[in-house]
Amino acid sequence: MSFSDNKGVFSLAVIGGGASGLVAAISAARTAQKNNKKINISIYEANPRVGKKILVTGNGRCNITNTNISPNCYFGSKDLFFGVYEHFDNNALIAFLEELGLKVKTDFAGRVYPLSNQAASVLDVLRYELLRLKINVVCDTKIVSLKKTARGFLLNDEFFADACIISTGGKAASVHGSDGSGFELLKPFNIKTTPIFPALTALCVENFTKALKGIRADGEIAIKCAGKPLLRASGEIQYTEYGLSGIPSMQVSRAASEQLLLNKGKDVFAVVDSAVSVSDEELKQFLLSFARNNPEMPGEMLLAGLMPKRLGATLMSDCSLSIEKSVKCINQGAFDKLVNAIKHKKYKISSVKGFNDAQVTAGGISAEEIDFNTLELKKVKGMYVCGEIADVDGTCGGYNLQWAFSSGYLAGQKSVMEI
Repeated sequence: MSFSDNKGVFSLAVIGGGASGLVAAISAARTAQKNNKKINISIYEANPRVGKKILVTGNGRCNITNTNISPNCYFGSKDLFFGVYEHFDNNALIAFLEELGLKVKTDFAGRVYPLSNQAASVLDVLRYELLRLKINVVCDTKIVSLKKTARGFLLNDEFFADACIISTGGKAASVHGSDGSGFELLKPFNIKTTPIFPALTALCVENFTKALKGIRADGEIAIKCAGKPLLRASGEIQYTEYGLSGIPSMQVSRAASEQLLLNKGKDVFAVVDSAVSVSDEELKQFLLSFARNNPEMPGEMLLAGLMPKRLGATLMSDCSLSIEKSVKCINQGAFDKLVNAIKHKKYKISSVKGFNDAQVTAGGISAEEIDFNTLELKKVKGMYVCGEIADVDGTCGGYNLQWAFSSGYLAGQKSVMEI
């Protein structure tokens, strides 16, 4: 049965007003209208306003989804992701947002953004739909206790609901509200979780060369542990005071983070290729020919046409080569060593930037705890989960927001059908 309309008593409580929570509430309200069900819904958000994390996604542009959804883009439980995705895919998401008044555009890489190029546009249309559907929103209210009762659920010993949706996020970017509190709420229910760790973050390098700070250069980063390549990505690498950042670093950081957590004692390396478009042999022959044709050229010019001068000078220094002496002084063996440094430079990873700097949490509620068709927890009838708190995470490019929206939509839809 549903509770009455007394203050603090609701049919459905959505705990967390991020991307997944907002869509869950909207989906629930729409499903109720479609099925002529009279229910009331409340969202509980710890921040002063909902959707705070949405505003910073995609560098403030909000990369909503991607047209190239594939298994290679996801980690954790891929079965859970695709089990949910089939109910609300990227085309359904785009149609849903356009119905709310948000026109989108797609770039060369399949990334989908609001036509306005502003994340605020996404939040604005979602908030207006909450208002239109008369969904109650309670901000500055962190849910710190959740109990199952004979009637439903008791939140903070104050609010009641027939059913609830946990959409608190994971532990990444706590400044925006994801502080891991959702996992604490679930502890009394003995819900199994996989190890959690930061993903989509930067790599901290042991004894990193500070001379590289500020350099941006195209390249590829491969994560290796015990000699085995685990994950690789290419693009613009940013060299910082602590190590490696930029999109390639973020894309591979999950593998580094996981290895550091699970294989303590084993060295984890970031192997950087600063000349991705040519093979080792092609690069060697190019450098030999260039040096042979310009024997009096100073060493600092040898790599000037391949990469930023400071990066080239550092790589030469690593090979004990002078940037001041002419290239005719470089012997055959030194060229082999230089090619190896350019194509296979190894940086020992000491750590990754933590949850405060990470864009997403890897790991979470184990897929075996979740009904793939409804997102209801098998052990707790009436309790649903969506978004980052579950064991699904994606690479950069709109894949994590797609999971948030898909899971939120399904959880909202199915929760109402059981009330």
